[in-house]
Amino acid sequence: MADDCWDRAAQSYFDFWVPRLIPYYEDLVQKAGPRPGERILVTTAGPGAELIALAQALKGKGTVVATDSSPAMIERAKEAAAAAELALPITFAVADARDTMGAKWDLVLSSFGLWQFEDRVDVLRAWSEALTVDGRVGILEWGPPDPTGPFELVDDSLRSIEPEVAEVTRLRELAAREPFAELLGEAGLRMVRHAVVRHRMDFGSAEGFFKALCAGCSYLQVCDQIGDDRTNRVADTFYARLTPPSPRTPLSFEPAASIAIAQAM
Repeated sequence: MADDCWDRAAQSYFDFWVPRLIPYYEDLVQKAGPRPGERILVTTAGPGAELIALAQALKGKGTVVATDSSPAMIERAKEAAAAAELALPITFAVADARDTMGAKWDLVLSSFGLWQFEDRVDVLRAWSEALTVDGRVGILEWGPPDPTGPFELVDDSLRSIEPEVAEVTRLRELAAREPFAELLGEAGLRMVRHAVVRHRMDFGSAEGFFKALCAGCSYLQVCDQIGDDRTNRVADTFYARLTPPSPRTPLSFEPAASIAIAQAM
């Protein structure tokens, strides 16, 4: 996805989504098992929400480099790390997800970033080739899909009105155990752990949820492409599928995200 899209989405992502996503980031760090003294690359770092949990796990000992292709996201990550007064110094850099900084890493972490790339096998292969002998990759992504969840209801509404642009919304199907393992295998990685985690999200209204979704990069691009009138049609179709069918319907749900831990074959 275009870097300028993430630059545009950075503030709204930080405001609306990061507070709701922190438990997911914490799950990734816990399951990846970072150890004091390790060298860790956090790629597709976004606003760096996983860095607090990571610094705590390392107990002040280790090397952490956080990268993202969006300068605005990296600035948010720097600000968040400074505000948290982390005991572990972190190096920040604007870099493509494939850029492993010419180094070897004990752990490469990626949260909600891999589905952005059409050439995700090449991205995974770059991470695999940068691992130490016992190194591992930890990936957090949305999915598998929940047919009755608000994310999927928006997807279905978009697909019913704009089927030619709806493919971007089907990536969550890749997060199930077998397709995830197959994807990793194509890149020379062996999945050693797969877990589905869920945490509660609350929105005061379906309209607020839809606006927050459209302010994030994935749907921001779609909404730009189809224009305001068609975006409003998607919203109305989504609201009609709720119980009760209204933009004022409050939403409380637990979307699934999958964590995959892998090592080089």
